[in-house]
Amino acid sequence: MKGFISILAICCLTTAVKAQSITVDKQLKDFPDTFDLSTPLNAGITCSYMLVNGKENLWRDVSAYMIREYLPKSNAPDRIVNETNKSRMLNSTIKEVIVYKDSVACMITENDSVYYSIRILGLEDGKWLNIGEDLGRGMENSREIFYAKAPNTLSRLHRSIKIKTVSTDTLTFVDYIKQHGVEPQEFLLEALTTHPLVIFGEYHRRKVSWDFLTSMLYDPRFVEKVGTVFVELPSYQQSEFDRFYVSNELDTEILLEIMRSEQIYGWWDRGEYEFLINIWKLNQTLPADKKIKVIATDEQLPYKLLKTAEDYKTSRDRLSDRNTNMANVIEQTIKTKTDKRNSLFIVGYGHAYKSHVPGGSSAAQGQEPALTAGAQLVQRLSEKDVFMVLQHVPMGTNSGALGFVRQGLFDAVFEITGNKPIAFQLTGSPFGAEPFDTDYQMSFDNRTGNFADNFDGYIFLNPLKDEDSDYILYDIWSERFVNEMKRRAAITNFDMNRWLGHEGELTKGKIISIFKEAYEGKKRWNQLFE
Repeated sequence: MKGFISILAICCLTTAVKAQSITVDKQLKDFPDTFDLSTPLNAGITCSYMLVNGKENLWRDVSAYMIREYLPKSNAPDRIVNETNKSRMLNSTIKEVIVYKDSVACMITENDSVYYSIRILGLEDGKWLNIGEDLGRGMENSREIFYAKAPNTLSRLHRSIKIKTVSTDTLTFVDYIKQHGVEPQEFLLEALTTHPLVIFGEYHRRKVSWDFLTSMLYDPRFVEKVGTVFVELPSYQQSEFDRFYVSNELDTEILLEIMRSEQIYGWWDRGEYEFLINIWKLNQTLPADKKIKVIATDEQLPYKLLKTAEDYKTSRDRLSDRNTNMANVIEQTIKTKTDKRNSLFIVGYGHAYKSHVPGGSSAAQGQEPALTAGAQLVQRLSEKDVFMVLQHVPMGTNSGALGFVRQGLFDAVFEITGNKPIAFQLTGSPFGAEPFDTDYQMSFDNRTGNFADNFDGYIFLNPLKDEDSDYILYDIWSERFVNEMKRRAAITNFDMNRWLGHEGELTKGKIISIFKEAYEGKKRWNQLFE
């Protein structure tokens, strides 16, 4: 521990040498309430007065591009701030401003005798813009926090300048599609013919995506080239998958129970459910040596085996990284299977990209996340053996869509070319040379690179504005499963009512009606076109 502290002190000292400190020592109320982003101090004061006045609609105007999409829109209502909090903020003392390498700064404010606000700012387009806020315990700790993070903040700021700069010349992109674009099914079948493993990076609950995969499934060439389909469902349920596929009668209840085993509230991806049924139906027509094997890869809590809160905590703490578990299952299967046909892995694109940015939503509590399953499989197998495909999706996070990939450049190109389904190689293409920003959270990390650094192929299936809403599997919500959800919620301290936005008793009918009201009859990406 002492060694770590010494290293941190040296790092902070080195960073501090490159920084300029300006003493302020004035209360916020000593400064006028103006909108001014010309200096770090003025920008910090502007942000502070926005908090005093509850001006939620201004945060995008004062914030850096790298966080803007997370913030309230310009039509957001003012937040009500009580007089006690207003007085506390107005009487807080701005202690110091630190500027690092002329591009990153912080304003340190004494909130009380213990906690200090560290308002982080960056110089972008000639303005000092908000990047976020940290908390420190006293001046020295606040300085250390800023100095420790300043180099990475500067790196992310430089990357964000690349991300936000988009070409207005679409001709090169259009010409590339016209010369090299291929029908998506042909493209994917060719990849499955020439690579032992193809990873199809998808966005969950998209009917258009599962319809495309189902159509390819019934192409005679698929069975000739593919013997194994890996899916992002709990690997501990593999025996149930096997039981489902060896059954001579279609027993959908087995499959529904597998879907119910995923997470506290089940997995309601209807397209995936129907795709898995279609594999069963196809297998009924095939000889034993041609049947397709379905392998579950994901690491998930075995809720049906967890009876108490202690069971839950123990099992949760023992979970392995989801990406690593997926890679382990796939590597072991490929290296030991006797079927010489190739494999398809269908997984959320956030588990598929190749760059060495750790995966999100995958590590167990308290553990450092591993690389994505895709990146690990490239390392374990080889670059030529693994082919990554990304389908066209909005720019966003695991929680939903935030905007358009490359600020709408790709969408504009697809519209110019008639919005026809198309697929193409990313390597050597103008699309591949663009900085990767599909995943908003990782797009500002310099390790992320461009589209070709993360995926090999790109598939466009339909214009986003035409896409119907999430394709929901209502069948999972039986009365028995609703009671099981409540049991899981009780041992995990999960607030089911808050999650569903409903007060009162939750029943099968109520849950289904909530989902139907939220999704049916709506376009999936409506918020992007408002």
